Amino acid sequence: MEKFASAFDYRPPPPVSLLIALQHLLAVFGAVITPPLILAHSMALPLAETSYLVSASLLISGVATLIQIHRIGPLGSGLLSIQGTSFTFIGPLLAVYFPLLENYTPSQALGVLMGSCAVCALIVGVCAQFVHRLRGVITANVTGTAVILIGASLVYTTLNNLLREFADLQKAGDSPWLVPLLAAVVLGITLFLARRRNRYLRIVSVTAGLVVGFVISLLFGLVDFSGLRELEPFFLPQPNHFPLAVDAAVVAVLLPVFFISSVETLGDLTATSRLSGFEVGSPGYWRRLRGGLSGDAFNSFLAAVFGSFPNTSFSQNNGVIRLTGVCSPYVGRYVAALLCLLGMFPLIGGLFIAIPAAVVYGATLLMFFMVLLSGIGIVNAGDAAVKSWPVVIAAIAVGVAVSLAAKHLTIFPRQLAALLQFPISTGAVAAVLIELSRKLISAPALKAEA
Repeated sequence: MEKFASAFDYRPPPPVSLLIALQHLLAVFGAVITPPLILAHSMALPLAETSYLVSASLLISGVATLIQIHRIGPLGSGLLSIQGTSFTFIGPLLAVYFPLLENYTPSQALGVLMGSCAVCALIVGVCAQFVHRLRGVITANVTGTAVILIGASLVYTTLNNLLREFADLQKAGDSPWLVPLLAAVVLGITLFLARRRNRYLRIVSVTAGLVVGFVISLLFGLVDFSGLRELEPFFLPQPNHFPLAVDAAVVAVLLPVFFISSVETLGDLTATSRLSGFEVGSPGYWRRLRGGLSGDAFNSFLAAVFGSFPNTSFSQNNGVIRLTGVCSPYVGRYVAALLCLLGMFPLIGGLFIAIPAAVVYGATLLMFFMVLLSGIGIVNAGDAAVKSWPVVIAAIAVGVAVSLAAKHLTIFPRQLAALLQFPISTGAVAAVLIELSRKLISAPALKAEA
């Protein structure tokens, strides 16, 4: 049997576990609530439905995290992998939602989306059982490419968000210079403490940076608590909240997106495995990978039943693991409990929502850089006979080039163009194709030598 690393088995004392869990929570909180907020606002949903989607996303993310870290039967990776609502589905869900309004009410259209997502999740769950068959194709080059693109995409998105915050304050006549100041202060404090030898300073690095940024925001009047009055005191999700239905055309559009999300999860779990001290490519690695992908699929199915959007593993938690040095899944129980608590008591979650975006972006920017570094580490840690930086660089270049070209070319159907705009998936597919080409070219040469 594969021997677990001592750090993986380590159970920090409850106060330390809670503190580390808080940093994981702060790293993912914005990512959990942002997709339902964006979708709700874009769909012009009423406040009650918006509140339901946000609270359901938090609560289901907590339950999904418990399933992922505990390995319930064939479900779950058993790693410190935090689950949450996926950004990948925002564009495709909006693309299929508005045509549905021609025949359905908004609530019924949401039910069609949820029901179709449930079917897609079940299909992906079945396919995940055969992921080990791909061990000759999904090499360190492929997973490293996916993780590097995930990190780079998240860094790019975060920088764009900071620019948007700067522009918004500038238009409002406020002090736009506060945006880069807050982000720089949070990033600087987090990085400074994370590089200390003292373990506890590393553990509190993210929290300390966010607290200082929040205090500065309070002093400059950037914190708004007015929205707390509109929140319900208690929340529990309802099965079939949006009447579930299935549309074959919606399934056809969303199913490729689910597989794209699985590629991202593959990269995330590979990075987490490596940070947990496990050998990438070992039998245990493929067992955890299969369980993680199955857990992702089941959690997305669960989310659909209770009126939330598809779930996935989050990359930024790998950044927190690197910063704190703690990879124990035991900490994930606290993260799951906190997510459930925030979901059941919207008022508590509202306090976190009040943290200015620039403060949160300052912390996530550093963690996303850490994700990018994890991808580089995956490639460097690969088998010397297999790893190849030219393959990785070529795949990244193809992924970025295709995603940029897809936005401007009109020869593709709208649904296909939307899928090609994700550099993570196109880069991963390019890496797989290059790896297959290498194997086909090298096979005749090996036979000739034999």
